[in-house]
Amino acid sequence: MEGGEEKEQNPNHHHDDDNHNNANNNDDNNKTSYNYKKVSFLKLFSFADFYDYVLMGIGSVGAIVHGASVPVFFIFFGKLINIIGLAYLFPKEASHRVAKYSLDFLYLSIAIMFSSWIEVACWMHSGERQAAKMRMAYLKALLNQDITLFDTEASTGEVIAAITSDVILVQDALSEKVGNFMHYFSRFVFGFIIGFAKVWQISLVTLSIVPFIALAGGIYAYVTIGLLARVRKSYVKAGEIAEEVIGNVRTVQAFAGEEKAVRSYRDALSKTYEYGRKAGLAKGLGLGSVHCVLFLSWALLVWFVSIVVHKNISNGGESFTTMLNVVISGLSLGQAAPDITAFIRAKAAAGPIFQMIERHTVSRTNSKTGKRLNKLEGHIQFKDVSFRYPSRPDVTIFDKLRLNIPAGKIVALVGGSGSGKSTIVSLIERFYEPESGQILIDGVDIKDFDLKWLRQQIGLVNQEPALFATSIKKNILYGKDDATMEEITHAAKLAEASSFINNLPDRFETQVGERGIQLSGGQKQRIAISRAIVKNPSILLLDEATSALDAESEKSVQEALDRAMVGRTTVVVAHRLSTIRNADMIAVVQGGKIVEIGSHEDLIADSNSAYASLVHLQEAASNQRHPSSGPTMEHQLSGKHSQELSRTRSNLGASFRSDKDSVISRAGLDGAEPAKPSTVSMRRLYAMVAPDWIYGVSGTIGAFFAGAQMPLFALGVSQALVSYYMDWDTTRHEVKRIAILFSIASVLTVIAHAVAHLSFGIMGERLTFRVREKMFSAILQNEIGWFDDLNNNSSMLASRLATDATLLKTIVVDRSTILLQNLGLVVTSFVIAFILNWRITLVVLATYPLIISGHISEVVSVFLFCTPRILRSKNYLQIFN
Repeated sequence: MEGGEEKEQNPNHHHDDDNHNNANNNDDNNKTSYNYKKVSFLKLFSFADFYDYVLMGIGSVGAIVHGASVPVFFIFFGKLINIIGLAYLFPKEASHRVAKYSLDFLYLSIAIMFSSWIEVACWMHSGERQAAKMRMAYLKALLNQDITLFDTEASTGEVIAAITSDVILVQDALSEKVGNFMHYFSRFVFGFIIGFAKVWQISLVTLSIVPFIALAGGIYAYVTIGLLARVRKSYVKAGEIAEEVIGNVRTVQAFAGEEKAVRSYRDALSKTYEYGRKAGLAKGLGLGSVHCVLFLSWALLVWFVSIVVHKNISNGGESFTTMLNVVISGLSLGQAAPDITAFIRAKAAAGPIFQMIERHTVSRTNSKTGKRLNKLEGHIQFKDVSFRYPSRPDVTIFDKLRLNIPAGKIVALVGGSGSGKSTIVSLIERFYEPESGQILIDGVDIKDFDLKWLRQQIGLVNQEPALFATSIKKNILYGKDDATMEEITHAAKLAEASSFINNLPDRFETQVGERGIQLSGGQKQRIAISRAIVKNPSILLLDEATSALDAESEKSVQEALDRAMVGRTTVVVAHRLSTIRNADMIAVVQGGKIVEIGSHEDLIADSNSAYASLVHLQEAASNQRHPSSGPTMEHQLSGKHSQELSRTRSNLGASFRSDKDSVISRAGLDGAEPAKPSTVSMRRLYAMVAPDWIYGVSGTIGAFFAGAQMPLFALGVSQALVSYYMDWDTTRHEVKRIAILFSIASVLTVIAHAVAHLSFGIMGERLTFRVREKMFSAILQNEIGWFDDLNNNSSMLASRLATDATLLKTIVVDRSTILLQNLGLVVTSFVIAFILNWRITLVVLATYPLIISGHISEVVSVFLFCTPRILRSKNYLQIFN
């Protein structure tokens, strides 16, 4: 209200007084610090049903068989090595037994294929089902909470994070990660059982080495995860800035604030560079240290196995494969470390989810015991109601408030800012609970009503209409989900919305855009009125429903409200006092109390009344704005201006298109085919890292040598194996030489990995910084119509800023590191292989099509599985935006 008639101190209303706004400038600081209870790992499976347990049981059997297959493979492999090593003594028998073991390998590979498929399929399907039920339970619990939760504890960002990323973390832990852990653990158990059963001396020495490998890997994981967490935290801050700017892009462009917004975004991103550089160095040193320990361990084991063979404790093949079995089994625990990390993250992510699901609330939205009346008349009484907002317990809003609103009457609430007008509306809706006193409807305490039923009897229209990014029809259906098309049309007609809806190409199926951005303020408000009255409520609450509109829009909306108020109990929080002169009762609220109540004529008759003072203040404020024109001229100017706005919006409405065509028509491309996404060549992608070519060169050299070390390592191990079948002097000399080479390689591998990952880490962070900054700047340069597309809302664009740049870094930098390492491995391997025996090398090459086809099928399967999940995540973002 002008001249002191504004919103009271409602922390959820965007027209609070200045003091309250200042107190809430930093929303995060006002939220209660929430310590979530720890969630046990078994509790993550709370949403599993009988079918899920069957799937998990079958998947567990598959995982155990899959894990045990590797130790079994080494049993056959050891025997095969012995046969080949002694083939010169019994050539015919060796040939026959090699053929037999080849069939054994074939049968084992079939068992591995089916067991791994059963493992992954069962666990992932079960995880998807449980995550879906968890997400629905969280959403259901969230919607059952009272508004107090959102004032003091939960923020929109936390809710979106829980419903998307947190549930995905839990899902990952419940699905393939459990299967992975079980098959790695079974490999560890079976490997050590078989190893100790075969040659316990080698197994014991090998076991003593495993802790050093695990320690190196653990330190690497701990340091890297900590640094990556800091990088992520910095990116989250940048993402918050991006989403806020894009969500208010009209204001940003109106005040030419694009450059300032880009600077703020750039400053937030700059903090990630240092953490990213350190993470790259830590990753390189960590992986290098793991490989260093491996090389030193193999130097020790190669020497010890030679002693075992020399003393005839075991033969070369059995000793060698026992060593391999125990080492790989021990490393299985290290391979399971990411799965354990996923479990820890899932437990942390599940904390807020289960806290919400199990949170007690006074609301009884789904209560079966709440009262339901055959007919609600709408007689509302406030009896000695005292109330304070939970977020500001030191400020008393009402102290023994008494108010009587007769059924079927129109009661207007007027008063200064912070007087408590909108709080009365919130208490009737039962968004909050009074500290003391009673609120009665038809003589029944509202606490005794079934809350869902009660709210179905109440229609609410706020100052700012909240529309969802869907069709007009579905927005109206939020008022009554089972409404027929006839009821929807009738509600739109009562709300004066039919006229503009019928002029739209898709009519009720027209998409309104993010927050209803495709519509004018008056159109949005009339749809909100349609939504409120489609359920034919007994009580209608109008909270400054026309205050944000221009004069012409306010006139049409007010006409719609006048029609909607007929025959209902109506509570109006007034903006312009001229709109409530015909109210049956006008209540003046001051200091949390009703100081005057009566009709307009009765209250205005007393020139000293509080109501008369409010009227005079509003008239004085109006005259100050137009000192030379007077009321008539003001009305004419207002009418002329509003007619121009009306004509503009009418033209916009007439040319309205569906969400996709709307953007095209604004660009002047009506009738044209929608633009297809342009494809970008890898050459162009690599051109983006050209400024950092020096890091690319050093990283390439380091990665190539890091990859080349593994074939050289395999060559050394194979030479050691061959030496086990020679005389002791030759064996001792060869083993000594190989141990020295492994020791040198242990130092070189640390240097190679450190250089590779540090160089590519710097390049990756620079690329991510560059892409995010340019992408954010490019987004802000788009015309406003571009943001009207449903695919270009603030949440999705902020998500793309985060994911696209990271994906680009993964493709251009991270994958390049792996590609170059593999290139070094392949080139070195083939050079060595062709030098040693080109015939066998050609035979091995003949198997490559099978191996490649297997990898392709894996990629296709993952893509087919992940695509629906990504689409669902986008839908969640759109719903919560």
